[in-house]
Amino acid sequence: MSLPEPFIEALDAYGRANGTGRGRSIQKLLEGVLEPPPPPAPLPRAEKHLLRLELVKSSDPLYKQFRSAHYIPSRGTVGQQLQYLIFYGTEVVGIIGGASSVFTTKARDEYWGFSADRAVANKQLNSIINNNIFRLEYPAPNLATMVLSMWRKQIQRDWEHLYGVEVAGFETFVVEERLWNGKTRNGACYRADNWELVGITKGYGDRNVRGREHQDKVLKTRKLIYCKRIPGRELCSRYETSWNDQEKTKALSQKRKQMFRDPLDLVLDAIRSDH
Repeated sequence: MSLPEPFIEALDAYGRANGTGRGRSIQKLLEGVLEPPPPPAPLPRAEKHLLRLELVKSSDPLYKQFRSAHYIPSRGTVGQQLQYLIFYGTEVVGIIGGASSVFTTKARDEYWGFSADRAVANKQLNSIINNNIFRLEYPAPNLATMVLSMWRKQIQRDWEHLYGVEVAGFETFVVEERLWNGKTRNGACYRADNWELVGITKGYGDRNVRGREHQDKVLKTRKLIYCKRIPGRELCSRYETSWNDQEKTKALSQKRKQMFRDPLDLVLDAIRSDH
């Protein structure tokens, strides 16, 4: 949006007379004219009994709505994945999901102690779930940490049932930046859930880790790496993918159908619980 030239000239004249720039001049001139709205009342502390997660497909309209509002644009998810709607009471307040771990990043690899043999390390990667998406639009105190804790337990069960591999732990990558409300995104909810900050990615150049060219600013941004182990779990050393195996692919598809509820049932459950 551009301002009319006479208005800009008037602002500059005011600025010269009062020692203010254009932005500050507008603020001064509007003082007492436009009053800021009162701050919203603080939300009560989150209650665990109101929280639940429901497994959905990434094509679910509600999931897509929340995903499109996330600060990292969607580039699709390759490999294994399980995504959930976050219900608080009868309302859907966000999404959280897990996917195959990233191919390689030095600090993460060192933290888990992956094998120097790439073939072995590729199998070990299947033990780790990447928290690839977490968006919460209801900032009740402690709710984010409750969601993470519940999600870890639920996706561990679902992942092992669906993919047949024991989960050893979790990873996530956070773009640290100052937000519009003055707060900083730095993974505080992960630290509250006892995840460890294990390093910072270098960010990619014009090619990603697999050598493919890209112009994605988020990929070029350095990210905080958080990880969390499941006590007593070892990295898997044997894993057979279902790719190019028709029988395994068919069995996997049948399991997925059994695990996912009809979207209409989710809506009806929410309505019933509200009465």
